[in-house]
Amino acid sequence: MSHLLTRRSFLRVAGGAVSITGLGACSRDAALTETPSTIDSATSAPAQTIGAEPPSTTSPPSVNRGDRRLVVVQLLGGNDLLNTLPPLNGTYRDLRPALAIPEADLVALAGVDDAALHPSLAALTTMWDDGSLALLRGIGFAEANRSHFVSMDRWWRADDVAAAGWIGRAVDLLDGPLPPLYGTVLGGGAPLLVGERFRPTSVSSRDAFQLESLDPSWLSFGAGRSDLDAAARGAIASAVAAMEDFAGLVEDAPESADLPEFAGGSPISDGLATAAALLAGDVGCRVVVVSAGGFDTHSGQLGVHADLLDDLAAGLVLLRERLSADGLADDVLVAVTSEFGRRAAENGSGGTDHGSAGLSLLMGSGVRGGMYGEVDLRDLVDGDVRPTIDPLVLYTACLDWLGADAMQVLGRRDDSVSLLR
Repeated sequence: MSHLLTRRSFLRVAGGAVSITGLGACSRDAALTETPSTIDSATSAPAQTIGAEPPSTTSPPSVNRGDRRLVVVQLLGGNDLLNTLPPLNGTYRDLRPALAIPEADLVALAGVDDAALHPSLAALTTMWDDGSLALLRGIGFAEANRSHFVSMDRWWRADDVAAAGWIGRAVDLLDGPLPPLYGTVLGGGAPLLVGERFRPTSVSSRDAFQLESLDPSWLSFGAGRSDLDAAARGAIASAVAAMEDFAGLVEDAPESADLPEFAGGSPISDGLATAAALLAGDVGCRVVVVSAGGFDTHSGQLGVHADLLDDLAAGLVLLRERLSADGLADDVLVAVTSEFGRRAAENGSGGTDHGSAGLSLLMGSGVRGGMYGEVDLRDLVDGDVRPTIDPLVLYTACLDWLGADAMQVLGRRDDSVSLLR
């Protein structure tokens, strides 16, 4: 069988390298790693929801539009808590005489008298006012590490750097093969989605995520040989299926909801537009991770940070609008994270250096909106904002949303903050 996908099919689609379930697990858990050798979507396994009973393997593929979905936005580099959510006291301005956001520009949050929003995030006040936005200030690990690599690893693996990703571990517990786009990463890597057996589809470059032709011999690669060869065949078939599903997603999208190109422009908002299409499409997608860099603002922070936050706000508003239009507003939880915050005081280069506690956002109709955690600039830890919310609170909420058992997945949970309705 010859398989051909034209370049036109992918011209408007975010694309990139693809990493598919199969090669990472070999044969020790065939139920999760083996993919049908055909790329005919009619024989693909139906989508499953974390925590749900596995559907019959004889059922045709279908997507239950009531199933819950999760979007995680990674602000890589360490987003600055204090300028994203500036405290309303003089200490903030003393610590940042050049970087403090002018008081006249701050965006007030109803019911909050000790902090306000960066002006670039003004569009989020609608979500704040309707109770669908939670701000987790001071989130971070008690024993902080200012290394990007160590801190990102801790965030991705729920503070157990020897373990698989905290969402990947949950997906590992599902029965049966999953659609190739079940867990999809846009714009970069996402170890939080990588399990011991589960591997997400990673889409990092538009031009790379396409298939001009496929030699049919690849689909029978290593036939009758080792389990590793069988896993390779499954990965190849899954990669082709992922590309087919992506291509179909674009072809079926109305012109008014055209997918962006991911090249230049606004990476967060483009990623979230693509995430909305994935979640609404009939491709079995349940978890999307959007990665965006640029938040390591050691110098020239004011303009760069303002543009990044403007892009984030535009993307979140667009996502909300698209989900509402597709009838999915009640089914999707959005979490925005970063590996750490910045130091409380500005540096000599018009920026801020690696710090400790940061800010996470949780958005959705199922969210118990409000301000959580504290920022006390008179009680710093080695020049950093003291962490007041353990990231385990966020992991627990997201896993609960998906119907996973946090105790089973992580071996612990944190219910000290109730983030879901």
